Amino acid sequence: MQNQIVLNLGPALMPDFMIGSLFHAILAWPTSDEAAAFHRVSEELAASVIRLTRTDAPDDVQLVKDRWPQFNWQSIEARARKSESALGYLDKRLKQRMAAARVGIGKIHRDIFDVPVVLPPTITALSLDQLCKLIATDVFIDDPENIEKLVWRKSLPILHLAMATQLVLAGQQKDGEGFDCDLQDIDFYRSVIEIAGLLEQVVHDHPDIAVTRDRLTLVRWFE
Repeated sequence: MQNQIVLNLGPALMPDFMIGSLFHAILAWPTSDEAAAFHRVSEELAASVIRLTRTDAPDDVQLVKDRWPQFNWQSIEARARKSESALGYLDKRLKQRMAAARVGIGKIHRDIFDVPVVLPPTITALSLDQLCKLIATDVFIDDPENIEKLVWRKSLPILHLAMATQLVLAGQQKDGEGFDCDLQDIDFYRSVIEIAGLLEQVVHDHPDIAVTRDRLTLVRWFE
């Protein structure tokens, strides 16, 4: 049995770029079984900022380390000394989460917006199988059953956060298939986490999703 994860983010707890680093990593690897990848990639993302800052403003790096000593700066600095970040399957995972978010929004669209979904001509119902077909080209998987297994089910613990991300990106008129967000865009992360908190109960209660609360990976904001 997995332990529920509660990730606390916000400017009261960490520098802006660490918020973005941890956000990206938890969206990609949201369960306790994936903790090693979560920690590795979040450190790699933080290291990418340290790498640039150390060149342009080395004193700022020390100021951040002194103010936020709770992070493993020795490991982050070691990663920053490499020429580039090793992010593994981060982009693939984020693309899958955004695809799953579009399926989730399709399932609960009426609950959120009180209007029906407008379906493409080839889609006749909002079944999970039909919605998975819609995202096949986004995730490069042809079989809807494999999409359900590898993309949809794997995204359920973090679906509320993925849907919130998709909605905020749509509001900013950005392409929601993947996302390339500034690690230090604190307003973006604040908005996403606020909306995700509202979606937790919707995801939990919806009969076609029905994620038990102990399976949800929760993200909380501290200003």
